[in-house]
Amino acid sequence: MQENNHGAMSDVQIEEVARLFGTLSEPSRLRLLRALMQEPMTVTDLIAATGMKQGNVSKHLGVLLQARFVAREQSGNFARYSIADPRIFSLCELMCARIESDARTRLAQLAGSR
Repeated sequence: MQENNHGAMSDVQIEEVARLFGTLSEPSRLRLLRALMQEPMTVTDLIAATGMKQGNVSKHLGVLLQARFVAREQSGNFARYSIADPRIFSLCELMCARIESDARTRLAQLAGSR
């Protein structure tokens, strides 16, 4: 009999996963990631793309940099930010699929209760 090791995380791994999900729990950071999924951008570009204030963009980019979700490349007087780990695309796709599935289920339940 084979053991199922899916999801068998150590306590250290659990702590790290919780930290990373905590980083992603802030809507402003998700907005920045969504913008950067289109193309690398400067802070000025991100302000225009998200409607956020410069201080908030810089603060949240710092958190995303520390968690290694984004990378920064100096370009003259500007820094250009990009997605550092393309696996973030898969994570977003999984969560969006989950949200869509839940919405379809709720809609079917509402239609059935008429």
